[in-house]
Amino acid sequence: MLTGEEPPGSPERGLIDGFEGYLSPSDEDFRSVLTSGLVVLDTNVLMNLYRYDPRTRADLFKVLERLAESLWIPHQVKDEYWRGRELTVINRRNSANEAISALEKPTRQAEEIIATWARSVGLPEERHAELRQLIASAFDDLRAAIRGPGGRDPLADARDTNRDLVFAALEPLLAGRVGMPLPPDDLTKVLAEADRRASEEIPPGYKDRDKADHRGAGDYLVWEQTLREAERRHVDVLFVTSDAKEDWWRKMRGRPCGPRLELVAELRKRAGTRLFMLQPQDLLGIVGRLLQVTVQPESEAEIARTAQGSVGEGDGSRDRIRLYLATALTEALAGDVLSGDIKVCLGGSAGGSPWDVLVEAHGAAQAGVWIYDPVKPFNDLATDSVRSTAMVMAQNLRGDHPGLRGPWMACLVDLTSLTRGLSQESDHWQRGRHVESRFPALAEATFAPCVDQVIAAGFSSVVMLPGVDHATETDLGSFSRIDQIVDLIREHFTNARTSEN
Repeated sequence: MLTGEEPPGSPERGLIDGFEGYLSPSDEDFRSVLTSGLVVLDTNVLMNLYRYDPRTRADLFKVLERLAESLWIPHQVKDEYWRGRELTVINRRNSANEAISALEKPTRQAEEIIATWARSVGLPEERHAELRQLIASAFDDLRAAIRGPGGRDPLADARDTNRDLVFAALEPLLAGRVGMPLPPDDLTKVLAEADRRASEEIPPGYKDRDKADHRGAGDYLVWEQTLREAERRHVDVLFVTSDAKEDWWRKMRGRPCGPRLELVAELRKRAGTRLFMLQPQDLLGIVGRLLQVTVQPESEAEIARTAQGSVGEGDGSRDRIRLYLATALTEALAGDVLSGDIKVCLGGSAGGSPWDVLVEAHGAAQAGVWIYDPVKPFNDLATDSVRSTAMVMAQNLRGDHPGLRGPWMACLVDLTSLTRGLSQESDHWQRGRHVESRFPALAEATFAPCVDQVIAAGFSSVVMLPGVDHATETDLGSFSRIDQIVDLIREHFTNARTSEN
């Protein structure tokens, strides 16, 4: 039977019956659900508040405050917010550092191009100096724009909840507007139902079936909890999400044009009410127009751009580790330890050194960190050459005669590739459900016998990182381990200064 087709013997009905999901909402429909319905925010709406500029963030908060009496979030959204908040803040900071770091190469290239041209035409040195200054000024302006007004990101310290401006605004806004968790017995049944629906590609959530732990069922948990709240209140639902996947949206020429018909039918069957869906940028425009909230058109555009992905996120694991480490070291050494003679330098793909991060004092390297992928490009685990590879790196920094006071060296072992390789040997569905809990631990156990080999090569510390390839709790554990190396380097410089005095 086709979608919406009536079974034989059904009473006569109208043109709309069974096809309500195709109806375009009117202004009155939106005004009604905004003021007396249930406005449900998806996790990405909360998380993207950390990615906007202050003006856009303020505009969205104005809209949410206007809708305060109708706002509600499922417990699953609350759970995902707290599991992902710190990583989102880290990624925001890293994205700025990545952009600034990426400007180094084109700056050098521009200077080299101008220098080559200047030599070929005999350009006077005075004019050449003016052009170098022009290049430097242009890139300095770009760096300043990335850092933001005053040269400091207002969310730079947001990992501390006492300094988190987004959390400070969300907490009173959502007080009393968060759903209860499912009882344990219900949760077990709902997770089983999520598995069944994912295998049969019943929306929502089947596009996320490869996510680890309960994340594969996250969208369905959000949906089920929303259905239960709508049943309890018997009200229409407006679901606001930046998720544009096909397991939420009915699409026309690749663009979302309304909720999936299955979702419309399921809410009508469970609660007897209507389902509406909007992306956050559209919510801004509709609330601004219907409920007289003044918002800037530029805010809608930025929200739409942010939904397509944040700058720097999704880049290589090694680059994310390197930039986080460099930023954390700069901050840690900027207090009473750091003097004008100490600086943190990026190496690896960002610089000329094979060491990923170097800390120099008086022009010489005093500490170095090597981010080591034991699977690629050398496949050291297969060739049993971990120690020899580590010895080459140590010699590069210490030279042939390291002495007793050579540079302090640390190795961060990035297990992302090894974890992925191990997971690919397992069943597809089990891989998606258990990768976070099983395979990172297996990767650590696989490399553990090699730790002593790296230490024997001359390294002061070896730390294994579960991986920073995805925004998961495993990532947060990795960043915490990187912080351990930062503390050790700071201690190294503190002890060195004490010895000198």
